[in-house]
Amino acid sequence: MSSRLRGRLPEIVAVALAVLFGALSLYFFGNALSLITLEEPRVAASLLAALIGLALLSASVSLARSLVLSKALEKEE
Repeated sequence: MSSRLRGRLPEIVAVALAVLFGALSLYFFGNALSLITLEEPRVAASLLAALIGLALLSASVSLARSLVLSKALEKEE
């Protein structure tokens, strides 16, 4: 592994996790919608899926924000 890539590995991992969490949150939001629109809606399961999706979306945004802030601090120094 090159030294240039090794230095950027934490950034690559953070971006990959942010994208993964964002995709998973969309999956859970879609799952929540499909559960609530059934003939016999499963409200508890739908709310749980929406809550999991919200938590994953929050984690994704937090990772992205932390990455942007760390880049800004590196440029400032």
